[in-house]
Amino acid sequence: MRINLLGPLQAYGDDHRVDLAPAAQKVRQTLALLVLNAGRVVRFEQLMDELWDADPPTSAHTALQTYVYQLRKRFSLGNPRSGGAVRAAGPLLGTVDGGYQLTLPADHVDVFRCEPLLARARAEFRDEDFARARETAAAALQLWRDDALVDVRKGPALQAEAVRLKELRISAHHLRIEADLHLGRHHEVLGELTSMAGREPTNEWAQRNLMTALYRMDRRVEALQVYQRARERIATELGLDPSPELRALHTAMLMSDEELLRPAGRLTAVTAATRAPCHLPAPRERLTGRADQLARITAVLADRARADRPLVIVGGAPGTGKSELCLHAAHQVSAHYPDGRLYARLRDGAGRRVRPAEILRSFLRGLGATEEQLRLGTTDLSLLFRSWTADLRVLVVLDDVCDVRDLTPLLPSGGGCGVVIGSRRRLFVSSSAVHVELAGLPFDDCLHLLASSVPSHRTTMDPEGLRRLAGLCRGLPGALFAVASQLRRRPHWTARQATAWVLASGGADSDPLGVRAGFDRTLATLPAESRSLAYALLSPGVPDRLTPALAAAALGISDQQAEDLLEELSESYLLRAQHPCVNGRFSYEWEPGIRPFAARQSNTPVMCSA
Repeated sequence: MRINLLGPLQAYGDDHRVDLAPAAQKVRQTLALLVLNAGRVVRFEQLMDELWDADPPTSAHTALQTYVYQLRKRFSLGNPRSGGAVRAAGPLLGTVDGGYQLTLPADHVDVFRCEPLLARARAEFRDEDFARARETAAAALQLWRDDALVDVRKGPALQAEAVRLKELRISAHHLRIEADLHLGRHHEVLGELTSMAGREPTNEWAQRNLMTALYRMDRRVEALQVYQRARERIATELGLDPSPELRALHTAMLMSDEELLRPAGRLTAVTAATRAPCHLPAPRERLTGRADQLARITAVLADRARADRPLVIVGGAPGTGKSELCLHAAHQVSAHYPDGRLYARLRDGAGRRVRPAEILRSFLRGLGATEEQLRLGTTDLSLLFRSWTADLRVLVVLDDVCDVRDLTPLLPSGGGCGVVIGSRRRLFVSSSAVHVELAGLPFDDCLHLLASSVPSHRTTMDPEGLRRLAGLCRGLPGALFAVASQLRRRPHWTARQATAWVLASGGADSDPLGVRAGFDRTLATLPAESRSLAYALLSPGVPDRLTPALAAAALGISDQQAEDLLEELSESYLLRAQHPCVNGRFSYEWEPGIRPFAARQSNTPVMCSA
């Protein structure tokens, strides 16, 4: 089985002369999404969102099974059922827990052949082996027959992938032209650059390289005319001046700088060949009820009049939507950070700490570091990152932050850079940092979020049932979206059935609303003794309102130890201190959703930090 996605969809079985690509669009969509995620489980809800967006029919699950059956039959794909991931040497389409998994050798998909070629071309370019870089990039481009997935209907997932692949193609094309210019092939690329500059008059990369090619061919006047046309179009269409790089090139040509006749040095070459990195994931959901917080964050990050580096810390209890807010804000201000948008989570899915060196290597690789530079230790990697960002405008988004010490090596040094931090604890980073703390959503926003997420679901016909359902989610966007996702998968449910499902989630070892997982990830950052004591405080016999004396009696520890524990849980957004204090000591209450959804009903082990 071989699949080509870089152009019209092609699918071949044992006979490579016969194209077996299905004609039905939803079957084509299903095949494309499974192929692009080969080796990974594609969950049922992902497939349904792709095929029907937010409005699946009642028969969606049956229809999806039919599409998968057609693919198995058409390509003779086996179906080894198991409770975990499918592992086999040949192509298989397995039903696994919660979804489907296609196993297919990487070299049987043109996308997966293209990406390593382009990565190799970039490495060869960084090593100044321009001849090999040119040939490797050209080999990657030969795999393209047209725009990726050009004849496949696209839902949200495939549309995002098509955009990514388009950027990949542009990157390969740019790199090949850059290599040609370094090899002195100005005549060969002049036609391409002239056409590209004409189609995209505000594309400074095309204008800059066309100017360079003309200048090296002793056509200085024409090169200067290209600059004048570009400057006028940029001013007219964008209301901006040309970038400092384009202006500097124009000045160098006016001064007949002989350096322009020679290929650029290593740093210039890497910068030219590497597109500004954008590591930001796409937000998973739309924002509701966070307009004021979003406006405050974007105003800080977009304020170029600030003398210092803008730094925003977003905190809140598990499930309040910290990560989504950070991503929405970062995407909105991305135009203010043209040199790159970097993203990292400082804790993995099990709550374990991710080493700073691993994150720094990801950042520096995106900015064009060589493999030799990436072998440096943490201290040197941090110094290199600070040096490179001193004169850049880069946005750094750091999520799942729990300790200020983890931040220090990861912060950019330039005043033009910006930082957004999603924090599981209250942090003090600097006196100029802007703090945004999230509470639960107001009830009206909860109701709107839930109703608008499933506008045609039968639960919307029961206003009282819908209000009770929204109330059970305790103002937590994460819980509301989990309920909406379940309703999309169960279009036949009534509000009563959905309510019973939410109530049952508070007493099961499963975690359908995701609140317990967030609670566990936060607790995983605390010492083991604090974790076990925190779970003991969630026991049915312990009151909802806690004081140091009550906690000490329930846990068998001293009042001071109990107060220290309660303060630590308050710092972690798990408890909320209540005012006024009595006898110099505060009382505390669990944050919304913690008590009903995070308490363990079994002896399931708690994750350990690392």
